[in-house]
Amino acid sequence: MKKPSLHIILFAVIMAVLCLPLVQQVGNIFHIRKVDGFTAPVEPVKLSLETYRNQTYQEYARKNLQNNFGFRDIYIRAYNQFVYSCFHETTNHNIVMGRNGELYLQQYTNVYTGKVLHDHYGTADSARVAMRQNVEHTLRVIDTLRRFGTDIIVILAPSKPLIYPEGLPNQIQREHSPFSIQEEYAKLYEEAGVEHINFVPIFRELKKTSRYPVYTKHGTHWAYSTIPFVADTILQKIASVKHFPMPHTIYVDSNLTTNHPNSDSELEAQLNLLFPLRHDRTPNPRYRLETGSGFRKPNLLVVGDSYFDQLNKTDFAKAFQRVDFWKYNETAYSDKKERSGKIPLLQRYEIITQADIIMLIFTDMHAYNYFFGFLNTVERALEDGPGYDAEETIQGIIVRIKASPDWYDKVVRQAKEKGISIEQCLNDNAQWVFEQEHR
Repeated sequence: MKKPSLHIILFAVIMAVLCLPLVQQVGNIFHIRKVDGFTAPVEPVKLSLETYRNQTYQEYARKNLQNNFGFRDIYIRAYNQFVYSCFHETTNHNIVMGRNGELYLQQYTNVYTGKVLHDHYGTADSARVAMRQNVEHTLRVIDTLRRFGTDIIVILAPSKPLIYPEGLPNQIQREHSPFSIQEEYAKLYEEAGVEHINFVPIFRELKKTSRYPVYTKHGTHWAYSTIPFVADTILQKIASVKHFPMPHTIYVDSNLTTNHPNSDSELEAQLNLLFPLRHDRTPNPRYRLETGSGFRKPNLLVVGDSYFDQLNKTDFAKAFQRVDFWKYNETAYSDKKERSGKIPLLQRYEIITQADIIMLIFTDMHAYNYFFGFLNTVERALEDGPGYDAEETIQGIIVRIKASPDWYDKVVRQAKEKGISIEQCLNDNAQWVFEQEHR
């Protein structure tokens, strides 16, 4: 039997390689590690004569193929690894490469250099005026909530550039007279008597005495090793504000490891490299709460950013009867289904007034969006009162849409383009309007 010639074999191999991504896309034969991050979902468009003529279907098909072709994730990781290893650069423009392998989030370095201050306020004096107004608003809400037995504690979380500026690259330079919005707020809170914890100076001192970094090289949140200390500091602050005992944290085991928790290597994950970076041995501590009688378990409502995620997943949450976490004042997380989901759709009055403590936590990156608008949320919730029915209001908005011919026609066209029912599109539009009106 005649053996196939070399050019036939090469042709078959090349065709197999070329067809392999298509086979992977259709059959998902090989398990590929997904890239970290967010890819905007492509809104499905049904193929019809109209969607073909206006090219909406073609655009959908192009974007869908771009996001889902075979081996996409491994191609991206290989390219990122090449750029990182050969040029010590990153394709993620939101990550700043520092000295000695330190990684920083650009939003925090923009605050550190003063760029965000100039973008939002122009000058430090303008910022101080706005900050004083925010603190006055805070005092009014504090006085209102005290009638319900609810106290507010503000947590000023540190940011990595404020604690480890020596790791920043040379091109990241701070202004000669730096303005720290967190430290300015700390002064105003001290003057006004707002209960707060400023972790910035605390972490600067902790850095001097700790055997391990209080921020890991590849993380942007406080290191997981600091969580028992952070938890205990907050618990004792709550005890002093509420005038009843709260348990202390008891350190059980350092649990030294190079297998870092996700929060300690989150920026590395966002690099989406082919090979993992080298990790130093750091604690992944185990701790528990002090046991005994006499401790109270208050209800806690937390409004803040991802800094609270590390606390919420530990024994810290066991010190409370109930923990509601309103992340960015947009989405609620709770072990109760009826207290979870989009915040405007919840019984906000009940959740706010039933809380013994409201903990507001933010870093300098989010200080310009003061408490994520939570003070306005409180005022709106108290205005709506108990038993507020969000669904009834949404149905009222649907009536408003149907009563407006132009608005209703727009919804009908939108439903056709998306390939969904008019009823579903009406509900989606009404819910969006409701959320905008109640944020």
